[in-house]
Amino acid sequence: MKTKDQLVSLGLTEMKADEVMMLESKMLDQAVKFSFTKKDGSVREAVGTLDRSKMVQEDGSLWEPKGEAEPDVPSLLKFWDLTCSAWRCFSVGSLIAVEG
Repeated sequence: MKTKDQLVSLGLTEMKADEVMMLESKMLDQAVKFSFTKKDGSVREAVGTLDRSKMVQEDGSLWEPKGEAEPDVPSLLKFWDLTCSAWRCFSVGSLIAVEG
């Protein structure tokens, strides 16, 4: 989990840091709809989670980690994209909105 100090040190406002932390916290046990700006400037709406019980792959099996976990990058928020059944990430500063 990202801390407010980490996020603010990246240049986020305290309000934006709170929003990112809320999104990450909600995704731990549910699917959450949110939007962010992609590198190319387009807006991406996503439904993501960090709840392993919801990480169903295209073949219907649950995703299982292989090998060691990648180190956390404070400037990125990694999530399981329920639309394409794969890991995705985005820059925390590009978060636009979180629904619900």
